[in-house]
Amino acid sequence: MRVFRFIDFLGCVIHTINDPEDRLPIPHTGQIITIGVSRMSVQSVLLEPDSTARVYSILVREISANEQAFTN
Repeated sequence: MRVFRFIDFLGCVIHTINDPEDRLPIPHTGQIITIGVSRMSVQSVLLEPDSTARVYSILVREISANEQAFTN
């Protein structure tokens, strides 16, 4: 089982996804993801040590409207 925790720069968990069958791909640095209506850039992906499930902490940065215009 994998758990993905999406964390902002203030250290707040903004979204969590449980993946009990390990079907979702592991995000990678630089990837653009969408959570709800927000587009975010993955800054880092860390596997938390010593957890019973594989917990990935994914640090994300929201993409501003100006940046979105350049990525479309």
